[in-house]
Amino acid sequence: MWRRGGNGGPTVEQMRSIEIDVFRRAGYVGTPAANWWVYRNRLFCAGIQPKHWNDNAVTLDNQILRITYLPWHFGGQRAYFLCDCGRRVGTLYRPPGYPWRCRKCYQLTYATRQAAPRQRLILKAQKVREQLGGKLGVLDTFPDRPKGMHWRRYDRLRRRHDQAVHDSLGMLAPYAKRMASRLNAERITSIVRGK
Repeated sequence: MWRRGGNGGPTVEQMRSIEIDVFRRAGYVGTPAANWWVYRNRLFCAGIQPKHWNDNAVTLDNQILRITYLPWHFGGQRAYFLCDCGRRVGTLYRPPGYPWRCRKCYQLTYATRQAAPRQRLILKAQKVREQLGGKLGVLDTFPDRPKGMHWRRYDRLRRRHDQAVHDSLGMLAPYAKRMASRLNAERITSIVRGK
């Protein structure tokens, strides 16, 4: 069907996706945003050009995307795509040569779910660094507080980052110990053979 990623199945990050919010802001669903042309241009650059649209459906070249609405808590309503399987979703995905469907229809997973536990912790720390606008390397100096960010939030992000790096290095210690014992065993074996 399509190329499987990493250690498991295909991931969301490998597929083309469309979000209902972009369609809404572009004016294809509901009331358009003030800068609707920016979102229509974004869809056009992604190769998505609706032919007809109304509040219940958007017609693409080879498929009709159905739209449904749910009421909000304090009035108004929110639009969702209605997948062919019957699920209400905010994002649809499309492998090359297949129609737009939800994540469950194509059995898509997330790349972080396929990462090893230590790698997940590193990704968590990198996400904090990315939020603060710093370098992604966890051994680089921690980024300064961005202008306008509250100190309390900055400290919370710093603690989250430090805990993820600490746990990641803690998981690395047993691995380093095993590697050192293997190297010692190989060295002893080579010394014995050399005699």
